[in-house]
Amino acid sequence: MLRALLACGFCVSVAFASVKSDIDKQYHRWAKATLNNDVDTILSVLAADYTLKTYTGTVITREKYEASLRKRKASKEKAAAYETKIASVEVAGSRAKVISDETSSKLTIDPVTNKKLNMIHIHRYLDTWVRSGKTWRLQSTVTQVESTKMEPVAAKKG
Repeated sequence: MLRALLACGFCVSVAFASVKSDIDKQYHRWAKATLNNDVDTILSVLAADYTLKTYTGTVITREKYEASLRKRKASKEKAAAYETKIASVEVAGSRAKVISDETSSKLTIDPVTNKKLNMIHIHRYLDTWVRSGKTWRLQSTVTQVESTKMEPVAAKKG
């Protein structure tokens, strides 16, 4: 009996690790597609009823999000590179609640000192993922926190 319980616990932790890994792969696909303005890949990560709630409370539907992606692609505007790290995952059947941190950075010039700064922008999201067949799709994103910090750019040695 104890052996069966331990085996069941092992199966749950393996399944959980698999869900986290699968969702992490979707975040990476999305980030890569964003850099390439690959709208179709981004949309393939999203559920049909996807919504994004911004930090100010505005809700953006999948249709509006798609329109903004296509507009950016048509303008040939470069998207900022970013990285998403999963902070936590709660799985219940075919749904997963994920807290994630998306971090992007870009170089800028301090208008007062005229020195280079690295502007680091962080979003903390509460994402809801749903499993469709074997694929996890992002159903909703709720922005929990937005923050920006500036760091001096280290001088190159040598």
